[in-house]
Amino acid sequence: MRQRSQGILKGQMGMSQDALEPIEPERAIELYLEDRSDELRTATQRAHRSALGIFEEWAAEYGLTNLNDLSGRDLIAFKNWRKKETDISTVTLNGALGILKRFFRFCEIIEAVEPDFHERVPLPNVPPDAEVKDDAPEDEAVEAIRSYYQQFEYASRRHTQFELIAEIGVRLGTAIAIDLDDIQWDREAIQIRHRPMESEGETPLKNGAGGERIVNLSPSFTGLLEDYVQHNRHDVEDDVGREPLFTTSKGRASTTTIRRDFYKLTRPCEYSNDCPHDRDISDCEATAPVQATTCPSSFTTHPLRKWSIMQQLNDGVPKEILSDRVDVSVPILDKHYDQRSEERKSQRRREVLESNHRQYHMTDGGSREE
Repeated sequence: MRQRSQGILKGQMGMSQDALEPIEPERAIELYLEDRSDELRTATQRAHRSALGIFEEWAAEYGLTNLNDLSGRDLIAFKNWRKKETDISTVTLNGALGILKRFFRFCEIIEAVEPDFHERVPLPNVPPDAEVKDDAPEDEAVEAIRSYYQQFEYASRRHTQFELIAEIGVRLGTAIAIDLDDIQWDREAIQIRHRPMESEGETPLKNGAGGERIVNLSPSFTGLLEDYVQHNRHDVEDDVGREPLFTTSKGRASTTTIRRDFYKLTRPCEYSNDCPHDRDISDCEATAPVQATTCPSSFTTHPLRKWSIMQQLNDGVPKEILSDRVDVSVPILDKHYDQRSEERKSQRRREVLESNHRQYHMTDGGSREE
């Protein structure tokens, strides 16, 4: 256990110990989560429980047994510990400390800390161009965004872009490179082409000609794509006369345009009118379109691509097939995308074996080893 520095005790602060009610950090966190259980969405509750659980872990290591004793210097110590020990980005740290700030507002109400103590929580400055988290989004967030699009922006460019990457797992550059004549409507497929020459409009694939392939589409996404093309796509050509799939009024949608679409829509306040970071939505700078990247929950195309690949693995798509579909080698899939448990992997292998090998079919009601 670390020893707390002398002079950081609550007795040296403005409010006397007698004016506060002693309480352990663990108990205060329990009360807070219970108090807010009815008003917070499931994903928000999970985010709060995680952030406050880490604070509780720090408090135990730091020797803090009574929130009455907490000072501003302790909060600085926690922030520095959080950044060093957990190796998180500035954006994520900002969100975690925002949750802690809301927790201390509650602690003021129950007289665990002195009034306005929440103002002492040190929030790090997030640069405008800070990298948004690269982790795959939660299933609940993806489904909530899809639901929003289905209800309010059906077959818009933003909707179609999102679903293309969510269903297939293509890279942003690949999505930009697709033309109308690459779509094989009768086969429900898209032919991905490498066009690196300036005379071709320069839409190269990351892995060059080796990344060319035909990608199958589901009937539901094909229908969405048809509705987008018929009703919402700008009927324009690019500078070399190609007809891009994703367009603005001026031509092919750029990398910046599509990333901006993602940053704006993936803010929870945009698709659910909720903030898992307990920010005041009316005052939060991330609500401004040009500041959408500062929202700790917003994400761009790569995290969604990662989510899609993980989802397809979890659904049992064989790695050899998925490797061609998303243009990623099997070793890379193993290293960066396959996060299933060994039990889950074994279950999926058995399903494939039972579908393709007669000897793996159960004939006596029992089970056999793989």
